[in-house]
Amino acid sequence: MNKPGFTGLQIIFFLILANLFIYAQADPGEERTPAKIETRIEQVAALADESPDQAIPQASELLKQLTKSDDKLNRAKVLKTLGVSHYNLGNDRQALEYYEQALIIYRELENKTGIGSVLNNIGLIREIQGDYSGALKRYIEASSLFTETRKDKFLALSLTNIGNVYYTLGRFDKALEYLTQALRINEKTGDSTGLSKSYNNIGNVYLSLKDYQIALDFYNKALAINKKRNNLHSLSTSYNNIGLVYQGLNKINQAIEYNRLALELSRKINDQSGVIHSLINSGNIYFDENNIDQALIYYQEALRISNSNRQGFTHATILQNLARLRTKQNLPDEAIILYKEALDFAEKSGSLILLEDIYNGLAEAWQKKGDYKRAYDFMTLYKVIADSVYNTESNDRLNRLRVSFESEQTERDNQLLRQQNIYSQLALKRQQTIRNLLIIISIIVVVSAIFLFSLYQSKKHKNTLLAERNEQIIKQKEELNLLYKEQYKLNETKNKFFSIVAHDLKSPFQSILGFSELLCSEYEHLDEDQRRDAANNILKVSGDTFRLIENLLEWGRSQTGGVYAVFKVFNIRELVVKTLPVFEPQIQTKKIRLTYDLPPLLNAWADPDMIMAVIRNLLSNAIKFTPAGGEIHLSATMSHDSVKLSVRDSGSGIPPDVMERLFTLDPKVQRAGTMGERGTGLGLTLCREFMELNHGIIKVESEAGKGSTFTIIMQPKHHAG
Repeated sequence: MNKPGFTGLQIIFFLILANLFIYAQADPGEERTPAKIETRIEQVAALADESPDQAIPQASELLKQLTKSDDKLNRAKVLKTLGVSHYNLGNDRQALEYYEQALIIYRELENKTGIGSVLNNIGLIREIQGDYSGALKRYIEASSLFTETRKDKFLALSLTNIGNVYYTLGRFDKALEYLTQALRINEKTGDSTGLSKSYNNIGNVYLSLKDYQIALDFYNKALAINKKRNNLHSLSTSYNNIGLVYQGLNKINQAIEYNRLALELSRKINDQSGVIHSLINSGNIYFDENNIDQALIYYQEALRISNSNRQGFTHATILQNLARLRTKQNLPDEAIILYKEALDFAEKSGSLILLEDIYNGLAEAWQKKGDYKRAYDFMTLYKVIADSVYNTESNDRLNRLRVSFESEQTERDNQLLRQQNIYSQLALKRQQTIRNLLIIISIIVVVSAIFLFSLYQSKKHKNTLLAERNEQIIKQKEELNLLYKEQYKLNETKNKFFSIVAHDLKSPFQSILGFSELLCSEYEHLDEDQRRDAANNILKVSGDTFRLIENLLEWGRSQTGGVYAVFKVFNIRELVVKTLPVFEPQIQTKKIRLTYDLPPLLNAWADPDMIMAVIRNLLSNAIKFTPAGGEIHLSATMSHDSVKLSVRDSGSGIPPDVMERLFTLDPKVQRAGTMGERGTGLGLTLCREFMELNHGIIKVESEAGKGSTFTIIMQPKHHAG
């Protein structure tokens, strides 16, 4: 039962709390106090982060001055500054009191930005106290206010807070959803501090999922930003995170080195929380390497520092690590005392992560102590919490505990059975004569039954052979019918193909020949505009014809089985941007407004060349059926099991009778574009076949007068392999 008692998930939770705090400034509102006091309030607010012990008396003096006036807005600012100062000194109770007073004033003034900033700070304290439900309630209200007031920077912080709470509760899907929203906002605003936090937080989720390479990529992005900004606190966090990745990859030397760098920085800036985390990380590494004495030194040093503050989650997890170590040293009594002390906080907070590890550790400690009943009870509690991630190793462990617990009762049952067997043997001897007689009678009956059964089976076998032959005849007839229908379908497809070649290739080549002949024979009699028009017409018809030939060749190869998908991981945005220049002349000619919303980090798992051909056909159709001055929009989204890319146009839509045959070579599908552009319907047929080869699908939504939206659905990056 050697499950690590202090997981990467818990360590990251500490780092999150150390970097989460939001000091959001409210809108200034009307100036009701002299400019001197306004400036003084801003100076004290800045001092709250750097020297909170000096900021408290100065803010208290400002509060006395403002109490005599009716300037509620600045009084709320000072109250919030007092809350920030006490929070930075670890006085959570006093900080919460000042925040609540500031919140009452902001609500009276209906100052939404001020309300949201204080709610974020209150939520952080609730989170530290283990009141995750209360923290979520305040974070969500703050995010609604920032969305309403369009405060993107503050909204990103609220979404980050929500994502981190879900992360702490083990809801990685919800955590990734909110953290990704925050990342997109920070990318949009160019906020380097927000980007660093977003990269770190998303990396934390992937680290907990043991996807170490993706986690390392995000952590390195955060590290680059922190080095550029020379932010020592954030730099320490990045070193800690990277150390966790290397620990997970079992690269011990690198993990120890990054923890050493983090510890040095934390001590340099007097960050007690960061020091504790680095000590715990180092202890974990030595524990995993079975260097118990060295691990004990780091754990005890972390506990000594934590005893001065006893911050719930952190303190409980240090106790859990020490308990795990004592269990390994075969000191179960000490381990149980430490686990129970940690369990008090875990049960109050409802933290499933802590409860899971503590119950598991208690089960192991009671098992070493020889109390299998209690060990089994705690392992059962662990199983209830960890059911979704329960693995074979845990199941075997639970079975061993249950067997140990039941062993004494089983031994007593075996003694009783041995006594009963003695009496049973005496009874069997008395019944032996009767049994032998029954056996002789049974043999006679069985022989008679076998003879009768053999006669029955012979007749049944003949009937079965006859039925099988009849079934084979029927099956052969059905196969011939299927082959006939398939051949008929192939002939129909071939006829449609040659019809396209005969009609749609002949017409554009006639146009090209006509304009070419005009330029050749009448060149001297044409003015410059007429020559340019003829050349442009030749270029346009040649481009359309080339795309038609390209589609014909690709479709022909797919029909002969000569095309197969070569799956790769590729970036959706890069692929689309690479495709767009081909259509630039057509877009400019029709004055179409082309926009796209394509996340830069969104990847898919498919054949990029085939997907590019699909995008090319969808864009060509969208341009064809979009009127001059219309709009085309491309967008991409990702869910847990798919990547969707949509092309929406503002055309006239697709008639219902055409929708039914849209992905076939039916002539009814062929429609002229808004400027007379011709089509064959072959492009969409090719799109459907290419998506099937890539294990994806293509869908269309259209409404008369409101345009059409074509959507292709592919596999996400994590499906690779």
